[in-house]
Amino acid sequence: MTETRKKKRPLPGERPSRFRAVWIGIAGLYLVTVWLDGVGSTWPAKVTPRAWLYFSQVAALFVNAAPKVIDYRAEGWSCSDHRWTEIDVRPFFPIDAETKENRFQRGLQFYRKNRTVMRALEDFVIQRQNASAGTRVGGVRFSSLRIAYPAPGQPIAPFVRRPLATYSAEERHAWYWTPNSGRTKRCGSGSDSQPPDASHDDDSDHGKDSKDTDRELDP
Repeated sequence: MTETRKKKRPLPGERPSRFRAVWIGIAGLYLVTVWLDGVGSTWPAKVTPRAWLYFSQVAALFVNAAPKVIDYRAEGWSCSDHRWTEIDVRPFFPIDAETKENRFQRGLQFYRKNRTVMRALEDFVIQRQNASAGTRVGGVRFSSLRIAYPAPGQPIAPFVRRPLATYSAEERHAWYWTPNSGRTKRCGSGSDSQPPDASHDDDSDHGKDSKDTDRELDP
């Protein structure tokens, strides 16, 4: 009597060689994609699916260490005092108000050179400020602070939001401000809207030096 030959069952974790070869090929392709992205190649972005590209962009996220903390601030042109005063815009952007993820910080980070966005942000901040119990303003000025990190090895104190006036001119950079004509229109024709600082008394709303030196601290 011939015994029925039993099929040999694969051991746990054992798979046919063809599947192993496919997975090895996929893993190799993934590593090549990561390497190409790390060296700055644009090839993966052109030929790979977006989902594949998303999970392969893990290299070269922090090529250089950020030398400074970037913090964005707003000032308003006081119609009564005829000078720039800092505006705390955090109540106007309540979502993540105390972090760099709030809409004001994100808007300045990504669109500080886009006049359409800056003018929309200008109108919003002026309306909200004048609707509050604060000082009535006829214009705004949006600036960035470049706060240097301590030297390597030195202790790093927790971040504390200091008044804008306590920072030096070298630590500030104005990106957008309401032009002189706009301040005069909002404050009234009889108001002296000439700012004391000559650098921002023309009818332009952007600085002459358009070099973008702000670098983001987080992805």
